[in-house]
Amino acid sequence: MKAQVLKAYDDHLTASSWVSMENVPDPEIEKASEVIVRIGGAGVCRTDLHIIEGVWREATDADGKLLPLIMGHENAGWIEDVGSEVQGLKKGDPVIVHPKITGGTCLACRRGHDMHGEDASFPGVSCDGGYAEALKTSVRNIVKLPHTLAPKEVAPYADAGLTAYRAAKKASRHLLPGEKCVVIGSGGLGHIGIQVLRAM
Repeated sequence: MKAQVLKAYDDHLTASSWVSMENVPDPEIEKASEVIVRIGGAGVCRTDLHIIEGVWREATDADGKLLPLIMGHENAGWIEDVGSEVQGLKKGDPVIVHPKITGGTCLACRRGHDMHGEDASFPGVSCDGGYAEALKTSVRNIVKLPHTLAPKEVAPYADAGLTAYRAAKKASRHLLPGEKCVVIGSGGLGHIGIQVLRAM
C-alpha cells in the first residue's frame, strides 16, 4: 500500500519536506480483536508538527527505533477486515477511529479515560498511523458511522473533536440552561467546541 512516511525528525521544521510517499506492506490481522480500516480521511493537526519536531521523542522513541513512521492519528474510513472475535462490523461499514489503542482493563480505561490508559499505543505517534491506504487498530477503537457521513468529513473529530468535547463537557457542568459560554479562539478546536456546546 502507499503511505506517507516520516524518516527523520526536523527539530526546527526547516526541511523542504518531512514525509515521503512510499510503498509499504499492508497491515495484517494478528490478534482476534484487531480491525483493518481502509482510510477515507485523515486529519492533520499541530500534534503532527510536534511529531516531526521530535517533541515526544523521549517518550515514544527512547531507543531511536520508531522511525520510519507512518503518521496520522485522526482517522476515519471503512472496515476492510476484522479479527475472529470482532462482532457487529463488516467490510464496507463506515467508521471513525478513536486515536489511542488501550487494553481496556486498567483503572483509567474502566473509568472511560482511555487517553490515560496503561499499555497503550498511539497510531501516528508511537506506531504506524493513518496517512496510508489502511490502518490496523483494535475493535475497541472503532465507532460505526451512519452511511450518510463521509469519512473524510469526520476524520478530524477522532482527536480534535474529542479534545473539544472534553473541554465543553467540563464547562457545561458550570452552566445552567439559558446561560452563555465564551469560547476564546475559534480555530481548529474552538469551532468544534462551539458546535458541541450548542448541542448540549
